[in-house]
Amino acid sequence: MIKAVIFDLDGTLADTMPDLQTAMNGMLTRLGYRTRTRADLLKAINNGAREFVRRSLPRDVQNVDFILQSAIETYEDEYSKCYTEKTAPYADIEALLMDLKGMGVKISVLSNKQDNFVKDIIAKLFDRKLFSCIQGQDKMPTKPNPTSALAIAKTMGVKPSRCLFIGDSDVDIQTAKNAGMRSVGVSWGYREREVLEEAGADFIAKTPGDICNIINSLKDELEKKKNPV
Repeated sequence: MIKAVIFDLDGTLADTMPDLQTAMNGMLTRLGYRTRTRADLLKAINNGAREFVRRSLPRDVQNVDFILQSAIETYEDEYSKCYTEKTAPYADIEALLMDLKGMGVKISVLSNKQDNFVKDIIAKLFDRKLFSCIQGQDKMPTKPNPTSALAIAKTMGVKPSRCLFIGDSDVDIQTAKNAGMRSVGVSWGYREREVLEEAGADFIAKTPGDICNIINSLKDELEKKKNPV
């Protein structure tokens, strides 16, 4: 039986791209580079702020250390000004969280976004009390390294095998695999369904409501194993 879920944030619980684009284009403009479209930025996201910035820079300067460091500092300054302006939960996410709590399922968040931004966004968009853990990028390795996911499971007091890891990218699916957790790829986020399938997602959710159905199906599967006909 699934006892806990760990959600990604960007592209899973909330559409953060409008504010990310504002911040990234603010940084690029300040440094004298051309701005990026939403499609450009979707290709760059999912591996943490450093990689997001690096991939958004012109290719000929992406690996120039002093330029990259300046870009990261400028981006964080820009993002700090706007990170909750347009960011909003996806439709029916709040209902999903309440349903999960009603089912007795513990809820946590693990994101490759900077930790202070993750905590602030969750606090603004949702009831903080719904979550056991809220973890962003800090001193621990970023996803798909499983260190943070396993630490969250331990804090919740739940075995990894009883956790669902839910996200919108191949990085999230690989994190689940590395941590020994079941994975759910959500098709409403920043990656196409095909990417999630190719990454080996155990389940694909088209809507937030599908997640409760997946948890119930796993419960039924376990009951059948305990009580074979």
